[in-house]
Amino acid sequence: MNFVETKSEFDRFLNESRSHDWIVIPTYCNDQRPVYVNNISLLYVYVLRLDKEYTLIFNHSEGLQIPYECLKNLPTDNQIFVYEKKKLLRFISNKNLIDVNMVEYFYKNSSIEEDFDTSTHDFFVKSHSDFSDLNTIIPISKHIEKSQAICNRFLEVYEFFNPDDAFYKYNDLIIESLQKVEKNGLYINYELFKKKFSENKDFESFTYSEYNLYTSTGRPSNRFAGINFAALNKENGQRSAFVSRFGERGFMMSFDYDAYHIRLLSDLIDYSMPSDCSAHEYLGKYYFNKSELSAEEYQEAKSISFRQLYGGISREYLEIPFFFKVHEYTKLLWEKFKETGYIETPLFSRKLHSSFFTDMNAAKLLNYLLQSYETERNMAVIYNIHHRIQSFSSKLILYTYDSFLFDFDKRDGGKLIKILKEELEQNGKFPTKLEIGPDYHNMIPIVRKF
Repeated sequence: MNFVETKSEFDRFLNESRSHDWIVIPTYCNDQRPVYVNNISLLYVYVLRLDKEYTLIFNHSEGLQIPYECLKNLPTDNQIFVYEKKKLLRFISNKNLIDVNMVEYFYKNSSIEEDFDTSTHDFFVKSHSDFSDLNTIIPISKHIEKSQAICNRFLEVYEFFNPDDAFYKYNDLIIESLQKVEKNGLYINYELFKKKFSENKDFESFTYSEYNLYTSTGRPSNRFAGINFAALNKENGQRSAFVSRFGERGFMMSFDYDAYHIRLLSDLIDYSMPSDCSAHEYLGKYYFNKSELSAEEYQEAKSISFRQLYGGISREYLEIPFFFKVHEYTKLLWEKFKETGYIETPLFSRKLHSSFFTDMNAAKLLNYLLQSYETERNMAVIYNIHHRIQSFSSKLILYTYDSFLFDFDKRDGGKLIKILKEELEQNGKFPTKLEIGPDYHNMIPIVRKF
């Protein structure tokens, strides 16, 4: 093991290793804090061709400290395989970072397991949990032991690393899009937050979500510090804790897609679904053979549609043109899957191999494809939104499957809302409902056209 703890040692390390690929395992100062209010304690670096290990010390009680500015000098011409790239992007924005979990995900449809802590880590967490930068006092040797375990685990799949365009879209566009949402944070009403989420900490009036892309369905989960941001309760008022950082000149603004999976499926099968009414209402008129639905019939129409999409289409609904086309598409998809052993996601062409799943059937396969399409399209939308709103103050702070939440600065005005609707709705193909409010709970619909 080579220890690097001065600027001159860092320069020597770069000269020796910059032309080779690396595996990098960061240790942050405190694992219980969001990375956006955290800092790097150590970087473990394994240089592949040289078979050499380095520990770069930035902030630890056992060593001197390399200036954080040195991170800007990391090479860009090699491949740097990083454990949890999305977190490291907070400090390093190099385009040559490759997430080790993404390599595993494309190979097995799962991430590398997360629990590599040693018994020493567990002891310190139990006995010194109140120490603000806990990892800076845990012995460096134990951090190295943990990092070596992660590195060795990744080396088991490294030989299967065979990137294609789909891999780079996931590794770059998706990870970077989610990181941009996370770093914006959610501003909180302190008293309400403590009341609704008593076990959780705030971080200078903000809390932060953390997306996990590596799910079996392709739909990211989103939780941090005990809060499931993908399933915030709509009924108990806990959403009221999330307010605008802009005070009186701001408000919360939400765009929710109408019947998103139906709309996505319509796009896949090239079916023209009308944009001037809800897709549930459109299909409900077929179910009940009526031109107008009651509120109860509308809710029942939603239930019927969900059963057809996720459980297979009943024979009685095959006379409806939309479901007939869905049925034919599902059959073709299933035949291709059985014949080739995989299907490709619609937007980024990621291969979903039969080895990824157990007990697969035609209806489940369609569901997996839809969820992957939903994620890929949402990530492309988020990427475009971030690109187009850089000059505005408003922030995209939460994405939840079919909903996008913004912390809106009133000074950005209707011009920004128009841009957001353009990106989200794609010329009316995916209509949204717009709501605004002083907090995430007390939202009212806006019917004005932009």
